Amino acid sequence: MFVNLIKLYYIKIITFKLNIININFNLIINIVKIYNKTIYVSGYSIINFIRKFIIYTFNPDIVKYYYKIYNQQITKVINYLLWVGISETLRTHKNYIINPLIRKMSININNNDYNNYNNNNNIIIKDSHNNEISFKFREWFAGLTDGDGYLYVNKKGHVGYELTLPSEDEKVLRIIQNKFGGNIHSRGGYKAIRYRTQNRAVVYKIVQSLNGLIINNIRLSQLHKVCLALNIPIKESIVHTENSAYMSGLLDSDGTINFYKYSYNDNYRYQLTISIANKSRCNLEFLLKSFGGNIYFDRGGNGSYKWSVNSKLLHLKLYGYFLKFPPKTIKGHRTFLIEEFHDLNFKKVYLDENKLSLNYKIWQNFLIKWNKKN
Repeated sequence: MFVNLIKLYYIKIITFKLNIININFNLIINIVKIYNKTIYVSGYSIINFIRKFIIYTFNPDIVKYYYKIYNQQITKVINYLLWVGISETLRTHKNYIINPLIRKMSININNNDYNNYNNNNNIIIKDSHNNEISFKFREWFAGLTDGDGYLYVNKKGHVGYELTLPSEDEKVLRIIQNKFGGNIHSRGGYKAIRYRTQNRAVVYKIVQSLNGLIINNIRLSQLHKVCLALNIPIKESIVHTENSAYMSGLLDSDGTINFYKYSYNDNYRYQLTISIANKSRCNLEFLLKSFGGNIYFDRGGNGSYKWSVNSKLLHLKLYGYFLKFPPKTIKGHRTFLIEEFHDLNFKKVYLDENKLSLNYKIWQNFLIKWNKKN
């Protein structure tokens, strides 16, 4: 009698399968999805019945397709529950499939979703115009952010990014706005202009660009908090060298390039100085290894550490660096005049005070170029 009941059961299953052969494949998948929404299971018999019903009643290929699209850990959990009989609630979580055949992949943050990665898991980030943001730009942007940027998560959980520069450097903020989006406002009562955004998609893209390139200890803490809020894996910061555009961005934010007059043998000379200041010495240590110079503590203001380069040899080394990685603020044009300055300084053309002389005109023209604001 029992054997006959089993045969009748399998005959019904076969009949049911034959009846659904002509049903649309997509409809069958949707049926499978329905069976796996939120399942309350208790004990061995219920779990075993559901598992066998899905696997043996429907086409196994459909089940494999479903678990490929809705990648979850349900199989391991069910196997575990089969042994211990623990009541549990199993929930599905949709996962996006990445085609393994794609060699060079990109990321589009418009919807805060990853689309693709390249083979080395280095993210290729697209700007607002769907153009790739170069690694060179991201390095420069990291240097600028370490100096004058600000990342935060407020009490309501909103993430934001700000960057404040002098008013004459508005074009730099326009470049950043063109890359990521966001808003630019002048600061009332200050000769400064600020870039600001709390748009989650924009901040997501900015953080992806900065992740692994920020080295300032204060900014790192801010970046990591935003990474956690946006569920972005934190990358270890790289060590910047003379082959990185980072120093160029740091000069744009916290740097100074200028020459000063000082007495010399009953006369005077000019000394060119390139320097970068920071509250923490550790944020400037890489400059010593990459470019030379020295670091000292400046008591001026609230006190800060200052990396400084005064020698002609190192200036010419920096001149070559800036040709490769030019700054973008108004300080940038001075970096292109380093070589010319040393040439004129060596010839001492500034000592000629005759307004009709060629040396005097050459020096005055140079001063005009040096003090140019745009």
